[in-house]
Amino acid sequence: MEAKLWFILLCSVVALLLYVIGFWRRKAGEAAFAAARAAATAEDRDRYCRLAVMAGHREACKMFCLARSDFFEDHRPLEPFKSHGIKVVFYGYYYPSRYTDLLNEEQRAFCRSLYQFKEGENHGIGFFKACMSALKLDDAPYHIMFMPCSDEFKYARRFKRLDWYIRTHRKGRTSGLYDVDVFEPRDSLHEAKGGENRILERNYRITGDIKGKQVIIVDDVLTSGQSMADYKEEIERCGGKVVAAIFYGKTVSVPPMLLVKAVVWGGYIKTG
Repeated sequence: MEAKLWFILLCSVVALLLYVIGFWRRKAGEAAFAAARAAATAEDRDRYCRLAVMAGHREACKMFCLARSDFFEDHRPLEPFKSHGIKVVFYGYYYPSRYTDLLNEEQRAFCRSLYQFKEGENHGIGFFKACMSALKLDDAPYHIMFMPCSDEFKYARRFKRLDWYIRTHRKGRTSGLYDVDVFEPRDSLHEAKGGENRILERNYRITGDIKGKQVIIVDDVLTSGQSMADYKEEIERCGGKVVAAIFYGKTVSVPPMLLVKAVVWGGYIKTG
């Protein structure tokens, strides 16, 4: 009976110690995460964020993943790659609005510029020129076609200034803004939760003569690439040939938290 009591007492002490350790570990994670959010420099932000991740703070794991997309993303800005059989390049990483509180000011500024492009407040000429340069295509007379939006008004508002720039400043390039008729509104896939998994409703028709033209697609955000593949199929059904696609941003993917922790702990062990 006495041995049983000692065993219960020992288990109670161990449980209490584990609770105390867990409590202070959580407190340390919260403090490090708060310090990371308040950090004045990128180096301090990274250091405190890593400490918070090692303390098991879940939001810190997301912050680290978003801050170090180079560790977790397969593709880099302005470095062409293939998607759905199309040569693709994007200008920068796009972070959905649900992650805004975890971003640094540079990331927020990029997302603001992308939203301004979507709303027609940012002409997008800088992004267009940078992506076209990164593609390193020859001087063939490419036809620039713009991804149809959720309605006709947004389509014209978003791309009208790029259309003007291409027509007036890009010799050998032609704009296909008016090759497409957006005939009815549809829900925006980017704004809907789980939109990357939804079936695209085709709310447009190609009315211009694009037969024989080499086409470059322009769009705001690359997520799954399904809408790009659908547009490519329709362009090629109408006689055009899609040679590339450029995007203002590519939506970042958030890996499993266990992988983020493994990367942080691996870096700590390697340098420590």
